[in-house]
Amino acid sequence: MPVTGQRDVVRALLLLESLSDGQDRRALTELRARLKSRRLRVLVTGEAKRGKSTLINALLGRAVLPAGVTPVTAAAITITQDRDDSMEVRFASGDARRMTLDALPEYGTEQGNPGNRRRVEAITVRTDAAVLRRGVEIVDTPGTGSVFAHNTDAADLALPTMDAAIFVLTADPPVSAAERDLLERVAGLSMTTFIVLNKIDYLSPGERAHALDFTRRVSEQAIGPAAAVYPLSARDALRHGDDAGFAAFRADFLAYLDTSRESALEASARRQAHHLAGLLLDDVTLARRVASMPGEEAAGRVAAFSAKLAEVRHRGAGAADRAGAASRRLLTSVNTAAGDAGSRITGDVSRQLAAVLRAELAGARTAEIERLGRARLAGLIRESVDCWRQQQARHLQSGLDSLARRLSAELVTELAAVRDAAAGLLGVELLIPQGSLQLSPGPGFFYDFGEYVDQAELLAGAIRRHLPGPAGQRRMRQHLTGQVPGLVDRQLGRARADLQDRLAEATRRLIAEIRRSHGASAERLTEALDQAGRIRGESADQAARQLASLAERGQRLRQALDLLGPADCGGGAVLAGHPL
Repeated sequence: MPVTGQRDVVRALLLLESLSDGQDRRALTELRARLKSRRLRVLVTGEAKRGKSTLINALLGRAVLPAGVTPVTAAAITITQDRDDSMEVRFASGDARRMTLDALPEYGTEQGNPGNRRRVEAITVRTDAAVLRRGVEIVDTPGTGSVFAHNTDAADLALPTMDAAIFVLTADPPVSAAERDLLERVAGLSMTTFIVLNKIDYLSPGERAHALDFTRRVSEQAIGPAAAVYPLSARDALRHGDDAGFAAFRADFLAYLDTSRESALEASARRQAHHLAGLLLDDVTLARRVASMPGEEAAGRVAAFSAKLAEVRHRGAGAADRAGAASRRLLTSVNTAAGDAGSRITGDVSRQLAAVLRAELAGARTAEIERLGRARLAGLIRESVDCWRQQQARHLQSGLDSLARRLSAELVTELAAVRDAAAGLLGVELLIPQGSLQLSPGPGFFYDFGEYVDQAELLAGAIRRHLPGPAGQRRMRQHLTGQVPGLVDRQLGRARADLQDRLAEATRRLIAEIRRSHGASAERLTEALDQAGRIRGESADQAARQLASLAERGQRLRQALDLLGPADCGGGAVLAGHPL
């Protein structure tokens, strides 16, 4: 039985379940089950390749989840307590299958389930672990910003279902603007947020202090001065069990579960249920109001309100077009910058290489000039091109962030206009959710300094290496110097292609989010208007019965809202971390 203080929430959830269907009903059923069993849902979230699965394995005390050097997690995986190991896979078709845990890589990873071709909707892993016995289920989410777009989509769908969160960052790469925005969104949805700075074992002590300070400052910009960070190595904690940062994080996390789990769970359930009940009541209120209006008045006002909804959808299409145009302008700027950088980097590298050949390799043999000189040449080009690439990446991210902020502000204004139109034209107050715009970084990147040679070049290389004395040395130096323009052009081309891919993926995600944000509310309200139109087309007796049914539905929704109490609109706490 639920503890005192939760009974009204459970009653409200039962009532809402009877008034919902599809995904809404399933979410409410799962929420009620967790509330009754006092099981807090904690999402481990963040961008791809931050070590989320390894961190969960460290919390569990053994390697339950797959982890690797490429994006691994393909669908949200919920880990919950049971004496025996097993897993259940739920598919988009609604079917579910129970199977052994060794099938997890086949269904839950990109390697076993590329592109989610198996249409997996969710996976539940059941296992025995001390942390799970504290009344918690832990959710491993696919990384946002992965090269696999469906991973980001799956992570976004999981966010509204959480009660608390563990947000995982790393020092390399450092916190991005997209991560800062995602952290702000997560902290607003969760009752409590732990911030973890993972992979500090890759850094020197001085680098750790700098990385921790930078991460704290960025976190505070996102969610306020209460933000604190746990620096740790999940890998060391899992392999050796002796990471001090992880021990501090785990101790605070367990203490939170022991002292705050039930209150956080109740508050989260109230908030999630309140949000859904408000949306359902909007639908009923609008349909009843329109269906009850006199014919001519209803036609005019509904037409005006429908025009407002159509305007929102139209603006969404326009916003998507503007996002695409802005992306093309950014791409043009990158291409122009690459052209300008080519000759500059070639000149800089040629001068630096000449200095190396005159000084460090002045007395070297021909073979050493080839081996050491080529290594130094690759390093010089990599350093110069990478500096350019990072500058351009910051330029692109800044441009996309600015675009997202403008479009988000427009959306807020448009939804406010819809609410005003509903109040003025139809006499109803609507609760319309606002969307959020998240951007994605791109996939990994590597340079390629492999030699591409034909038979003629193979013969020429052999001659250079075997020419005696100064002649061979001179020819090898000339050969290395002559390779600079081609190698610079090749690496700039790879860097530019990487930036193009990143920009294309970020733009695709942004446009998809624009369409979702503009379309979700308009579609729901349009359906309510359509329902009202169907009622008006019925006979008087049938219309009266349907209006009575809507009135009863609205009464039951208000009853659910009364049971839930006032809405909790704020996010939760951000747990204090420990210094290095």
